[in-house]
Amino acid sequence: MSANSINPADQDGKRIVRTLSVAAPAYNECAGIERVVGDWLTYLRSVDHLENFEIVVCNDGSKDDTGAILDRIAAANPELKPVHLTKNQGAAAALTQAIASTTGGWVLLIDSDGQFPIENLPAMVSAIGATGKQAAIGVRQKKDSAFARFGTWSSGALCNLFHGSHYRDFNSAFKLVAGPLIRAIPLEAKGLNYSTEITSRLLERGATLAEVEIEHRPRIAGTSSMKLVRGSIHRVLFVFYIGVRQLLLGMQILQRPTL
Repeated sequence: MSANSINPADQDGKRIVRTLSVAAPAYNECAGIERVVGDWLTYLRSVDHLENFEIVVCNDGSKDDTGAILDRIAAANPELKPVHLTKNQGAAAALTQAIASTTGGWVLLIDSDGQFPIENLPAMVSAIGATGKQAAIGVRQKKDSAFARFGTWSSGALCNLFHGSHYRDFNSAFKLVAGPLIRAIPLEAKGLNYSTEITSRLLERGATLAEVEIEHRPRIAGTSSMKLVRGSIHRVLFVFYIGVRQLLLGMQILQRPTL
């Protein structure tokens, strides 16, 4: 199912997803954040099945004008609710703050660099309606380097092995999750491993995720804050942690969380 496909169950999804919160971290995104948030506002205002929506962007102690731009947009657009961290704490910490500030019945997790078009939303809503699941995950068709694609594939394969699952894009950051569920999930990651951790935490609680093929674009502006070598080492260590955690849960050394 692509982002542009029409699903007969879409109307059911529209009846389910009536209030929406968009949650995103942002760090040094001044070059593109105004365009990205503007696109979100314009699009969401056109979605007729939404009774209301909000956009919560957590400025992760940016050293540029990201925070000031967000405040300026919010002054004219009450749907935008910026959250500011005084010091850079990492993408996961920023997303945690954004999620905690949401109030919607459903929460769309998205990056603030424009790589996930907001136009992917209808396919996610349709999948929720078609499956009755509490979460949907976007399956990207990435155009990264061979090294990056291998890292994504291998870490996802290992996480699937640990969980006994078969998700095609375990690490995707683009997710639509029931609000009470995502707000109840504690995140331990600080950096960019949050997308992997969220999938893992959802599965720990017995949730299953609908999979939706989505469009994935190059970032609109600026550069990624991820450092290739350090990021790769952190990913390996974090995937190892997920494996150990699942082992301890399986042995009942840790208490398994529930929905």
